[in-house]
Amino acid sequence: MAELLAPVFVVVFAILMIVFVALGWRKGARPTAVRDIEAFLSLPTTVGQAVETGKRLHISLGSGAVGEVNTAAAFAGLTVLEQISAAAAVSDKPPIVTTADGTAMLLAQDTLRQVYQQQNALNRYDTASARVAGLSPMSFGAALTTTLSDESVAGTVLIGSATEEVVLLTEAAQRAHTTTLAASDNPATQALLYVTADSALVGEDLFAGGAYISRLPMHVASLHAQDVMRLLVGAAIILGVVASTVTR
Repeated sequence: MAELLAPVFVVVFAILMIVFVALGWRKGARPTAVRDIEAFLSLPTTVGQAVETGKRLHISLGSGAVGEVNTAAAFAGLTVLEQISAAAAVSDKPPIVTTADGTAMLLAQDTLRQVYQQQNALNRYDTASARVAGLSPMSFGAALTTTLSDESVAGTVLIGSATEEVVLLTEAAQRAHTTTLAASDNPATQALLYVTADSALVGEDLFAGGAYISRLPMHVASLHAQDVMRLLVGAAIILGVVASTVTR
């Protein structure tokens, strides 16, 4: 039964995406997200402070690797990088990106290059802006503690997979009096970030950056479609339990 329902839900989700995207275009305005997320609301302030003070914005993709189970979290970080680096790139000190994976570093470099190219400022692009800070979680976290002071960082945005090493980053940020917005796909890490970071994303909010930062129609439509699918899946489970109970 489950094998039969899976294709149906995929088709329904695709239809919902088309409907919500069409509704967003019909309104003729930037689509609104489902609810307010405080961490995303404070992000423009962090970017603005970096530009105004002539300091850098530090964007970290975490210690996960592209091609493994953490791929989705890494791409969520790349999405946020693309959307906020355009504003941060106008600063005298452009943003820096750190990761613990070589593939993620190459993707980050390409993302930054495209941003500078779109701004007709490709001559200001520096490949060293995206770097591998450490190959293991602990070496990665230890390297970030010095990055904040050495690179004159005004704020850190960590979006990606990470483990306990994030405590090293948040403590260093507190000592340097810089703000930290962080999110991870690891539940235990989310708990640590909730009490140590200035702004923390919990649960699937990690993947909502496209909808909340740039209000991209496809991203917002995806959030709305997911909410509807949750209701449909919940209703299907309830109906299945009732049907199973009645037929016994």
